Formats: sequence, C-alpha cells, structure tokens
Amino acid sequence: MEMKIVISDPKTGKSYGKTLSAEEALSLSTKRLGEEIDLSVIGLDGYSASITGGSYQTGTPMRKEIDGIGLKKIMLEKGIGNRQGIRRRKSVAGNTVSQFTSQINLQITKYGQKTLDEIFTAKKENG
Repeated sequence: MEMKIVISDPKTGKSYGKTLSAEEALSLSTKRLGEEIDLSVIGLDGYSASITGGSYQTGTPMRKEIDGIGLKKIMLEKGIGNRQGIRRRKSVAGNTVSQFTSQINLQITKYGQKTLDEIFTAKKENG
C-alpha cells in the first residue's frame, strides 16, 4: 500500500509532497483526522503535525464527523455546487486512516532542527 502525504508549513505557506513506503504508511494506519502525530517515523525528526484531511483511493474526501473507514453516503446541504437549501446525497470517506487511504494532508505543529526546505531540496539533489 503506497500512500502520499502533503505537508503544509503554516509559517512559510509552502506545501511539500512525499510518497510513503508500505512500512511508513502502516505506521500511520488507525490515526484519525485531527490527531497529532510524530513525523520521525517518516524521516522528519523533531517534527510533529496534525492530520487535517485526506482522500480515499477513489478520490473521495475524508470527513471528520464520519467515524470509521470506508465509504458512506450522507445527506449534505453545504458543498461545492450545491445551491442554498438543497440537500444532496454524497459519498464521503470515514475519518480513520486505513490501507484504502491514498492521500493524507498534514499541518506542521512542532518544528525540528532543519527547515522543510533544507530537507526536501536535499532529497531532490540526491535523487
């Protein structure tokens, strides 16, 4: 199971992407939206971040208020393309990271020794 993460830095406003191996992705399994995680398990020593969102393998967004894994159909009143007052049934993913999660969005809450720019540009130069 390969998973992508997008790490956003609120200080600089930049975002960084990384593809996780199966072992790294397994360490994030069973985490929920809003939880704070230690990023040393994915090679970012000293950093911690909170999970702000994600996508299921079909591209369906994760919702914080839907417990569990998998897809659920819910009635939504707000959202993209909805006119005011009209409710529509939409598929959404649960709030728990699983093997079916394809992307996780993270926001840095605690910084490490090196900046993210230094870490990610060094990886690009090394290949």
